[in-house]
This record gives sequence, C-alpha cells and structure tokens, in this order.
Amino acid sequence: MKTLSSALHGLARMDVTDLALRLTLLLLLLQPIGNWRVSPFVIVLAGGGLLVPVLLRHPGTWAWLTLLTGWRLFLEWPVSDNHTYLLCFWCLAVLIALLAEDTAALLARNGRLLIGCAFAFATLWKLVLSPDYLDGTFFRVTLLLDPRFEGPTLLLGGLTSEQLESQRAYLSQHVDGTLFQPYRPPEPASFTRLARMATVWTVAIEAAVAGAFLWPAGRGLSRYRDALLLLFCITTFAVAPVAGFGWLLLALGVAQADPSGQRTRALYLATFVLILFYRDLPWTRLI
Repeated sequence: MKTLSSALHGLARMDVTDLALRLTLLLLLLQPIGNWRVSPFVIVLAGGGLLVPVLLRHPGTWAWLTLLTGWRLFLEWPVSDNHTYLLCFWCLAVLIALLAEDTAALLARNGRLLIGCAFAFATLWKLVLSPDYLDGTFFRVTLLLDPRFEGPTLLLGGLTSEQLESQRAYLSQHVDGTLFQPYRPPEPASFTRLARMATVWTVAIEAAVAGAFLWPAGRGLSRYRDALLLLFCITTFAVAPVAGFGWLLLALGVAQADPSGQRTRALYLATFVLILFYRDLPWTRLI
C-alpha cells in the first residue's frame, strides 16, 4: 500500500495536461473499444502515446484517435453507448487544444464544458423527456433484466435468486404469447425502495454535477466541481458496469482541475484505481 500511495502522489505531481492525456490513453488500453476493425489501431496509438513521450502531445496521435473513435460510431450506428460519443468529442477537443497556443487553458475549458453539458443533457432527459424515469420504471426494469446488475440487485434489493428469475421471466415474455402471465409477481418492498433511491440519487447528483461545471468559476456550486464529480464516480461505478465511462470522466475532470491542487489530482487517480477494482472484483457477490 505504501508503494501504491507513493506512486499515486508521484503521478499527482505531473502536469495536469499530461496527466489527463495519459489517463485517456490508459482507459483506451484498459477498455479497448469493441469493433475489431478499429481497436487494434487504437491500442497501438494509445500504447505508443504512453511509452513514447513525443507522441503524447503530438497532434497526429489525437487526430488519428479522433478519426478512429468517429469511425467506430459510424460502424456501430445507431446503437453506440452514450460515452462513446463523449470519447470522440474528447479526442477532438484534445486535438484542438494541442493546436492552440495555451493548450492547458483550452483543454481545461473543454473538459469542464464537456462534463457540464453531458450531465445537463442527462438531467434534461430524466426530468423532462422521459416520464418513465421519474416514476421509477427505468430502474425497476433495468435492475431486473440487465444481468450486469444482478449482484447489486440481489445484495441490496432483498430478492432471492428464485424471485429474480421469476421477475425476469415475467418481464421477458411477449404480450402476444400463448403463455402470457398478466399478473406480475410481487416485488419486495426493499427492491422498490432501492429503485426509488437510485432514481432520486441519480437525478440529484447529475444535476449537481451539471450545475457545478457550468456555473461561473469561483461562484456557487463551481467550488465543489471536483468533489461532486468524484462522489458521482465513486458511488455510480460501484454498481454501474461501465468502467470506461468512469475513467473518461476522471480524465476530463483532471484536465480542468486546479494545476496546484496535488491532493485533488491524487484523489482523481485513487478513484481511477478504485473503478478498476470495481470492474475486476465481484464485491457484491463476495459480500
């Protein structure tokens, strides 16, 4: 642990721009983008940028990454995950910043606005555009049907494996099927509370992050940008199986962090490592 702590503090003293770029390249290695026609080239570029210092800030590296992440969106249209768009936008933002005179300032602004806008649109979708979100339907269905949430659902939702399978069978049937069961099996009260709490917490934390990152610097919520983003990542990715999204948000967060705030950068790095544990350690099943 002492060695890990020393390594984190050593990285925290790195220039914020270099650190943000390195974290972006590292996430591309830890979470290779899926399409086999794209991922080998992305891995080579990411590995080269990490191992060869001159390639880290070379505009060509980021121009190719922008093209490849954009090509991935084209190949997977229209079913790409939301964060794959954010990754492409971020690679383009890095390229633009590297071509500018004040790279650090522009990259910080790009990171702040991308985080703020992403969370603002997420909040808009939940509060205004999707009535089945606020009433809890989204989580009541997702926690049951998505196998990636099975551990947290069993641990926190008060369901047995048999009850979970019964709920899945009901939700997965077709209404035109001959064996259609019109009555849904009862949900445990603890599961209903879990879905309700997840709904309220997600809206609250995403709205807070959006406000903090879009608020003018030094005023209101803007003073809590880093704390709110770190809180979102620590809580969300403990159960949400999208580590790549978490790592991307942390890279953007580091880019806009105060260059003199070594402790804040160390917290970003520690959270980056924590999400790796979340991904590779089945902590809900162990509990």
